[in-house]
Amino acid sequence: MFMAEVDVYEKLREKISLWPIKVPRTKETMKMLKILFTEAEAEFLIHFKAPYQDPETMPQIIERTGKSREEVQVIVDRLVSRGLLFRYTSRRDNQVYYSLMPMVPGIFEFYFSSGRDSDEKRKVANLTERAYLDGYGLEAGASNYPWARVMPIEKTITLDKKINAELTIFPYEKMSEFIKTSQTMAVINCACRTKKKCDHPLETCLVFGYSAEFMVERGYGRYLDVEESLELLEECEKAGLVHSTTNVQTRPQFVCNCCTCACLILRGISELHNPRAVATSNFLPVRDDGLCNRCKKCVCICPMEAIIYHAAHDSESERILFLEERCIGCGLCAYHCPNDAIKLVKVKDEAPEKTPREAYVRTEAERIH
Repeated sequence: MFMAEVDVYEKLREKISLWPIKVPRTKETMKMLKILFTEAEAEFLIHFKAPYQDPETMPQIIERTGKSREEVQVIVDRLVSRGLLFRYTSRRDNQVYYSLMPMVPGIFEFYFSSGRDSDEKRKVANLTERAYLDGYGLEAGASNYPWARVMPIEKTITLDKKINAELTIFPYEKMSEFIKTSQTMAVINCACRTKKKCDHPLETCLVFGYSAEFMVERGYGRYLDVEESLELLEECEKAGLVHSTTNVQTRPQFVCNCCTCACLILRGISELHNPRAVATSNFLPVRDDGLCNRCKKCVCICPMEAIIYHAAHDSESERILFLEERCIGCGLCAYHCPNDAIKLVKVKDEAPEKTPREAYVRTEAERIH
């Protein structure tokens, strides 16, 4: 029985690892899987195809698993209700599809964003944190093509023809483009700050399309219109949170509003010191020393400690120093500058892949460990 149990959970780990962010085989991750899934559920899920890539209808699942419709319905309903199996109704053919999810982004977000506290959830949170610090966190930056990217605060960005006359600000660099062209949006609790609590706001993360419908139907989120979504982004900017999303040009599955206290993405840089944890934006802050009054608000708000105050001494006057190698191009310093002394200027045109599938292929191709 023990060997059978080990085998089925190992097979499930391998199946959900058919995704750029894989699940390493560690004591903590195997314990997590055993808490999240019964042995019967794990055995059921290993019949699914790759996460997100190949959704299936109920008849296809019945044929693949060899179980009756009644058995399959009970299992999928239980998994969907707990945020452990993705379900959506296709706008293309109006059929209901089911999809296996990877651990991140997927099971982690849907499971923790439910907001329901329990002994089980606290155990999984503890195991997730231990696994993150013990190597799992580096898995999100295991490729030279990061799976996530920073979205700059739109109102702070500008072009400077003196830097490069050929640069253009593209739609995928503007958060408002995603929001204004999306049919369905919802806000959910931040999974990272549910798992690892801090003082930043909790209801901050946006999900789009089928993911929005899934979360609202489960009772894990609430729909927002365009105006409400833009207001949410501004509230997050005021709170010092960094916008991040998947590293693609098309509308993302989600937009996270991240902090270095709890966020799995930003902690990959600030805490795990992994430069591949997230793709930085194409922008850098440029400060006008004539307008700067050395109030140090930019120093305090920078999540990456890329801006440093240098006090006056001897013959040297006080200065604000900028460490470009630490900057992720988020725009928080420019947004919070009371004198409008900082602008976020575009300095490069590094374009992400157009679609999630293209990003998936490139992440795998450029994987280094």
